[in-house]
Amino acid sequence: MASDSEIIDAQVEFYHSNGAGCGFAAYAARDTVKFGWHHKVLPAEEKEIDLAIERAIKESTVSTLSLIFPAQRDLNGLLNLIRVLSGCTYVYLGQDEWFEGYRCVGFRTRIVDMHSWVSGFGPFSFFPKTRQAPYTEIVMRVKSRPNYSKTMKKSPPGVLHLADMDMLDIPDATFKQMWGKSHERTARILGHKPNLMSAAKTTFVLPDRSNSE
Repeated sequence: MASDSEIIDAQVEFYHSNGAGCGFAAYAARDTVKFGWHHKVLPAEEKEIDLAIERAIKESTVSTLSLIFPAQRDLNGLLNLIRVLSGCTYVYLGQDEWFEGYRCVGFRTRIVDMHSWVSGFGPFSFFPKTRQAPYTEIVMRVKSRPNYSKTMKKSPPGVLHLADMDMLDIPDATFKQMWGKSHERTARILGHKPNLMSAAKTTFVLPDRSNSE
């Protein structure tokens, strides 16, 4: 069985190799400490998840939190994680919609007086290609949005988005080029333009047979 450090390395490499289609995530994955991107391996338990989020909110060096659940490797495990997240103090279900025969579940994290969209990844063939990572993971921004010099995309009022990550030392011209290429690569990996299934506000996509859950 892989160690926690090996699991984290595999997950970070997914982003670094541009598996998510986002050039900014690939860039940040080069130096996760510099960008305040913290990764933690956890069991799918409410108490553990709430504690990890609470600590990340308080920790000044953490702006983005990834929680990895290596034991959740099949549909039943994913459904169990969804049930656990629904019972957390810091997390709540903000979206549950159907799109082209798939259930698009969107969790939000309470960050002070704002709500952070939670993006999900995992080893599931029914996930969009850009969400098919080695291990099941949720990623969220855990800090209020400062006055960044650059942002990837403007978030709706009251919402924190992974795109709020400051790219720090990237020149404006390079930033714009990366933004354009990210859109192109994402569409190429997906095989179509992004939709609700791959949107940042959707955490997990579930096949039709999970409707009874």
